[in-house]
Amino acid sequence: MKFLYPTFLFALLAVAIPVLIHLFSFKRYKTVYFSNVSFLKDIKNESKKKSRLKQLLLLAARILTIIFLVFAFAQPFIPTNDDAQKQSKQLVAVHIDNSFSMNALSEQGQLLEVARNKALEICMAYPPGTKFRLFTNDLNPKHQHIFNKEQFIQQVSAIQASPTVVPLSIIYNRFASELNDNEADKNLYFISDFQRSITNIDNFSDNGIFSYYLPLVPNEVANLYIDSCWVEYPAHGLGQEENMFVRIKNSSNQNYQNLPLKLFLNDSIKSITNFSIEAQNEIIANLKYNNTSSGAQLGKIEITDYPFTHDNNWYISYFVEPKLKALALYTDATDSQEGLNYLRALFNNDDYVVLDEMNRQNLQANRLSDYNTIFLLNIDNFSSGLLNELESVVNTGTSVVLFPKWISDMSAGNRLLATFGANRMARIDSTKQDISAIDYENKFYADVFKKREENPVLPQVDGHFRFAQTMQTDEHTLLAFQNGDKALSQLNYLDGKVWVFAFPLSQKNESFARDVLFVPTLYNIVLNSLPKQEMSFIVGKNSFINLPRNLTVDLNSSIEIEHAGTAEKFIPVKNINGRNIRLEFGEQITTDGHYLIENDDNTIASMAFNYNRLESDLRYFQTNELNTRLQTNQLSNATVIEEVDRNFSEIFDDIQNGRQLWKWCLLLALFFILCEVLIARFWK
Repeated sequence: MKFLYPTFLFALLAVAIPVLIHLFSFKRYKTVYFSNVSFLKDIKNESKKKSRLKQLLLLAARILTIIFLVFAFAQPFIPTNDDAQKQSKQLVAVHIDNSFSMNALSEQGQLLEVARNKALEICMAYPPGTKFRLFTNDLNPKHQHIFNKEQFIQQVSAIQASPTVVPLSIIYNRFASELNDNEADKNLYFISDFQRSITNIDNFSDNGIFSYYLPLVPNEVANLYIDSCWVEYPAHGLGQEENMFVRIKNSSNQNYQNLPLKLFLNDSIKSITNFSIEAQNEIIANLKYNNTSSGAQLGKIEITDYPFTHDNNWYISYFVEPKLKALALYTDATDSQEGLNYLRALFNNDDYVVLDEMNRQNLQANRLSDYNTIFLLNIDNFSSGLLNELESVVNTGTSVVLFPKWISDMSAGNRLLATFGANRMARIDSTKQDISAIDYENKFYADVFKKREENPVLPQVDGHFRFAQTMQTDEHTLLAFQNGDKALSQLNYLDGKVWVFAFPLSQKNESFARDVLFVPTLYNIVLNSLPKQEMSFIVGKNSFINLPRNLTVDLNSSIEIEHAGTAEKFIPVKNINGRNIRLEFGEQITTDGHYLIENDDNTIASMAFNYNRLESDLRYFQTNELNTRLQTNQLSNATVIEEVDRNFSEIFDDIQNGRQLWKWCLLLALFFILCEVLIARFWK
C-alpha cells in the first residue's frame, strides 16, 4: 500500500489528544458523607471495572477515528503495477480472441460480443490522442496500422469469429518486436477465455510491456469432438481395404454410450459403427471399407454433438489410381532381355498394372516420374544423370526395384545403392541357396498365404550377392536364404521405396521366376508402390500443396481452387520448379470442407480441410491460475483484471492510479465515530 499524499501522515500525532484526555480526567468529584459505607464499597468496586472498560473502548474508537481520517486525507492506494509509468503519450494494443470457443455463452451474453464491448470500453477510457493497435486471431494485415479512437471503434465492430488459432505468445512477442517509441507507455490488453491450449505464458518475452488480462468466463458446456483421423496405410489402391482410425475426445464431465460414428464417401454412407466414451477421456474408433471406385474420393466422418458443431465433422480426400504404371528398364544384354520376358509374362494381360518398356540407350529421363514402379533389370552401368533422376522420382513417391547384374564388378550397383543410403554389395556367394524365410508379419505378405507352413518348399537361387552390414538403415528383409543372407529387402526413402533383390532376374534363376512366390512378390511390389497421400489439412495451418508429379497439367491454362460445397473459387499462386508444381493459397482457405483443384475446367486433384482442434479443448485457466503463471514467469508488469464485469472506466482508474482506498478509510472513520457515540450514549 502507498499514499498519494504521505505528508498528511504527520497528522497521526493527533492520536496523542485522546490519549491525554484518557490519562487526565478533568471531571470534578463531589464528596458526600455517609454513615455506613460497606455496601457502597461493593458497588464502587463493580462500577470501577465497568467504567474502565468503557473508557478503554472510547479511547480505541477515538484513536481509530483519527487514524482513518488521516489516512483518508493521505489517500492510500494499492498500485496495480509497482513500476507503472504515467507518461502523457499512450500506445494501447488490444487483442480480441475471436476463435470459435468465443461463441460460447456467458451470463453477459456471447463471449465474442462481450469482448467487443469491453474493447470499446477500453478505447473510451483513454484520453483523446491515444494511439491504438488491434490484434485478432486472423493477424489481419490491415490491423498492423496505428488507429485513432474512431478508426479503432470501426475496426472492432467488424470483428467476426475466425477458425484460426493463435497462441497468445505470438501476439505478445509480435507487439513487443514492433515497439520503437520509448517515449510512450506500452499497454497490451488480452480479452479472451484463456483456453489452456493457447495460453502459453511461458513463451512471453518481458520487454517493458504493461500487459492486462481480462478473462471472460463461459457457462459450463460439454463438448464431444473428432480430434484426428488416419489410415493404416497412407497409399490407396483400387479394391484395397481401408482401415481408418478416428480419435474422439470428450472434454465434458459426462459419459456417452452407443453414439453413432458415420463415414460418408462421395455422398454415400460407406461405414458406420457405435462408440462409447467416458468423461474427460478419449477413444480410437475403427472403420473399415473397400475402395470400389477409382478417382478422387471425398469423404466425411461425422458425429452429432451440441452446442459446438464446428468439430463434429472430419473431412478426408485421397485419390485412387485407376491404373498403376510400371516401367521395365533394360539393356541389350541377354540376361536383361531374359528378365524383361518374365515381367512381360506377368503383366501383359493385366487390367490394373500397365507395363511399359524402355531401353537404357533410348532413355527418356523426363518420363520416369510418370511411373509408380521402375524395374532395373540386370543393368551393368548407371550414369550420374540416371542416378539423379531416379533419386528425384523416388523422393516424390516412385518405387525402384533393383535386380543386380551378375558381374564381379559391383561398382555400378553400389553407386545406385549408395544414392539411397542402402548397404552395399560386398561379395558374390556362388553356392546354390534355397529361399527359406518369409517375413509373414510384414503387411507386404499379409494376405498372400492362407496358412503358414513350418518348412515350405521355396525356390532355389543359383548364386547371390552378399551385402555389407555397415550402415544403420530402416531396411526390412522380406525374403532370406538358408544361411541368413537377405534375398529381398525393402528400404523407405523419403516418399518412395527401394526394393533390392540379391540376385538377377534371368534364366540362371528361372526357378524363382516360375515359383508361386514370384507372382505375389512382384505384383505386391507394384501395389505397394503407390505414393503416400495427405488425406487432410488444417485451416490456417497449411498454406500450400505440392501436386503429384504424374499429373497432367496444362500450364498455359489457369489453375483454380473451388470449394465443393459453396462453389466459391479463387486462383492460387503457381510455383513451378522443373516438373514440380506447388500451389500456394496462403490464408485464402478459411472454411472446412472439400476443395477441388481445377485445370482448364477439369478436376485434377482434391484437398480436405478441417478446423484446428485446439479450439475444441474447453479447458480454461482460472484467475488464480493466471496470476500464478504470471508470477512463475516473473512478468512483473502483468495484471489480471479479476472484476471484469465492472465498468472499465473504474478499472482504468485503478490501473492508472492504483486501487484507491480513501473511501474505505472515510467510511471506517465514520463507523468508529458512530461506535463512540453509541458507547457514550447507551453504556450506563
